[in-house]
Amino acid sequence: MTLSVAACGPDRGLKVSPEGNPSPSLFAPNTAAAGEPNEPFSLDEVRKAIESASGIAVTGSATETAKVVADCKDCLKFSSPFLSGKQKFQLVTVANPKQRDETIAGAVISEHDGEPRLELIATGNQLKVSPGRNGTLVVQEAMFADGDDACCPSGWSVQVYRLHDGRFEPGQRFTRLNGET
Repeated sequence: MTLSVAACGPDRGLKVSPEGNPSPSLFAPNTAAAGEPNEPFSLDEVRKAIESASGIAVTGSATETAKVVADCKDCLKFSSPFLSGKQKFQLVTVANPKQRDETIAGAVISEHDGEPRLELIATGNQLKVSPGRNGTLVVQEAMFADGDDACCPSGWSVQVYRLHDGRFEPGQRFTRLNGET
């Protein structure tokens, strides 16, 4: 008779690393192969795609974000592009027009019949959007409890999107608020 013993350690919960010091993870991508952020489409072409789609993406919608993009020419900027297989996706972030260092949305753009197409748009508080491994997209959002200052959220929510059958579909979501997962 064999006896197996398994030890369980304490729940360390969700680890959220500072933006400037990301921890290595299975979501870490190789974005160098994706090329320049502004190819194949310029920021103006991406802006027009978001505006003409009225913020309605293949996956999800954010009509208020489309209005911000139309009204605030300095609020849209490129982030790291990424690949899924051989398909390139451009990633842009949208800043809060009243507090430009705060990201309120991220959008994923692909090339479809030679034109930019809005694939995914994600919105949230103090959003951080980054490419993950194997064509995934990781969206991290600050979670605030009553009484939290803008600088100091009580927690974070992390959503992983995976490309499945040509669409970004939400996968795992991890949320930690006030030390609880």
